[in-house]
Amino acid sequence: MNEYVYFPVLKTRPSEIKAFSLLDEKIKDAILPIIELTGAIGYTLPKTCKDESKRGIRVKGNINSKIEKILSFMEDRRFILDITDDDSLKYDGLSSSNGGLLDPADGYKSWISFLTQDSKFKELVIPTIQFDSTQRVNVEKQIISLSKDFDTLSIKLPFDAGMETIEMIVSWIVRIIGSSKKLILIIDFGYAKSLDLTLERIKNNFKKSSTLSNIKAVIPVSSSFPRFVNDVERPIKISENSVYETLSSILSSNNVYMGDFASLHPTKYEMGGGGWIPRIDYIITNEEGKPIFYDYKRGKNRNTSSEYVSIAQQIVASSDYKPINDIEIEGIKEIELKAQDTSTGKSPSFWIAMRANIYMTLQVLYLKKDNHFLTL
Repeated sequence: MNEYVYFPVLKTRPSEIKAFSLLDEKIKDAILPIIELTGAIGYTLPKTCKDESKRGIRVKGNINSKIEKILSFMEDRRFILDITDDDSLKYDGLSSSNGGLLDPADGYKSWISFLTQDSKFKELVIPTIQFDSTQRVNVEKQIISLSKDFDTLSIKLPFDAGMETIEMIVSWIVRIIGSSKKLILIIDFGYAKSLDLTLERIKNNFKKSSTLSNIKAVIPVSSSFPRFVNDVERPIKISENSVYETLSSILSSNNVYMGDFASLHPTKYEMGGGGWIPRIDYIITNEEGKPIFYDYKRGKNRNTSSEYVSIAQQIVASSDYKPINDIEIEGIKEIELKAQDTSTGKSPSFWIAMRANIYMTLQVLYLKKDNHFLTL
């Protein structure tokens, strides 16, 4: 049995996989990640292909290769698995037709097959029910199949659905699987642009609930990290913990746990036409170790990595920068190495991974103090 305190959403993209892979082993052990499966990227055969008839042909990505990739960075740890709802990341293998994983045909047969084809994968995964209100028969058939194969299931529903709808769906699922303690509910709050507005909506839309208090876990996930940092005032207030604390207080239940998007914006954003400006982000905590602000230092020149050294030096010299001595944090180590011009990090994706690595570590260290664990 394992005890988990933190439930971040991580998509199967290189930066997010890197952020998790570089965590300290003890930090990993306290995390049950909600992995969002992105599609498999295909490729086009080059003009130099020996078989002239195949030149320029597009080869579809193999979605089953994601199984090995997930196992390689999760090792023997358990995880919740969902499929991304970000359309820009739905590459090959995730279509809702022609046998894609979101194809509802025959009770989501393709999704069931994906989850059960590898014995180790099946042993570790907690599958998320793919829910489509227009496919009630196929959704129910999927739930019955999943309930037979797995000891725990999850369902992710949008906050905007409202408490009445969420309770109705949860009650329906519980009736099918026959046990409320087999279900984890993930409530997706998305980007919490205005904390005050988000908290007000939670207070107006949620109340103490016997339905939600009887299931295994309720996990709110949100993010306060913007699409573009120029769009918001700095330092950027971290609201993820407030969303969790407010929902937990309103539901008056001991089964609410902290989840978020691991300091990442919930959806993919395209780089602007002018390219990127080097930037390194860092996390500011309060006296208790609670993450309270995102801040950053940035350069002036576009599409160049030469400024990362001076940027890192500015961070290390900042009065609000606090190195952590209790545990080695890869992201902090890389900032300090870059300040000495010895880190290899020289791309935006690298430093996004380092921010997420720092953030997840600090969340676990802070949340462990409450001794509020989900045991699986």
